[in-house]
Amino acid sequence: MTVTPELQPEWNRIITDILREFIDICQQQGYTYYVCGGTAIGAVRHHGLIPWDDDIDVFMPRPDYDKFLTFAKDYRSDRYELLTPYTTKDYPMYFAKLCNRQTSLIENADIPSLWGLYIDIFPLDGASADRDEAVRDQHRLRHEMNKLEAISTHASFGAYLSLLKDPHSWGRFVRKTIGFMARKPYRHWIIQRMERICRHYDFSSSANVMAYCGSYGNREVFPKQWLEGTVSMPFGPLTVCLFSGYDGYLHQLYGDYMQLPPVEKRVSHHTKAYFNLKRRISQKEFDDILQHR
Repeated sequence: MTVTPELQPEWNRIITDILREFIDICQQQGYTYYVCGGTAIGAVRHHGLIPWDDDIDVFMPRPDYDKFLTFAKDYRSDRYELLTPYTTKDYPMYFAKLCNRQTSLIENADIPSLWGLYIDIFPLDGASADRDEAVRDQHRLRHEMNKLEAISTHASFGAYLSLLKDPHSWGRFVRKTIGFMARKPYRHWIIQRMERICRHYDFSSSANVMAYCGSYGNREVFPKQWLEGTVSMPFGPLTVCLFSGYDGYLHQLYGDYMQLPPVEKRVSHHTKAYFNLKRRISQKEFDDILQHR
């Protein structure tokens, strides 16, 4: 499923409301955050979401992120839920998500988890002064994240065997089989390995920082001095924070980020197995959806 132009306004309204809740938490608790990636471009170039984008990303410096994880253990809301690898059963990610409880989202039928629409919350960690070394650390984390996804899969052994009949499904078969065999015994071990990778360079004493969960390689590494100070910008009905060096960061990631892409590229790059913007589906509905994919 894709977010069609007809659904985009409602989708954007929902995830913007989630961001509002996150900002309220940060303001009440005294946490520092910054919108990042495409969300930062949206703030600077569009004063809101990029019209064809369908997700929101934020950074939190590691010290604030750790406080946020502690807060997440006791967070209760009828409308929202916080997902983390420490508080959420079989959660297949290293970073946190803040979700809307009154919507449904299945992103990947191979790693089936039922969430609501969400925003992603990434820790910003200290990084090596050697950019190549920082990228190697990022690759190590990505390797561990792939393992975590694999052991978070849910399916019967028959589902794995059925993939053998499709010559284009070997990658899915391997990942599912690893997940079937490994399951939970290694989950804690994998998370601890990811923690050691991300925390190896102390945030407070590092000259460079990076989001190890990112996918842009050495472009994710930037001077911590860019975080000295914040800039407020309108974001639809909200006001959001960017770090003072956002221009250097966005140029490093995207080049001339103020230039609109060609019309044919103004589309979402994310596909979903299933979503429902009106309600949270039942476990039976969830199981039925997976069975027929």
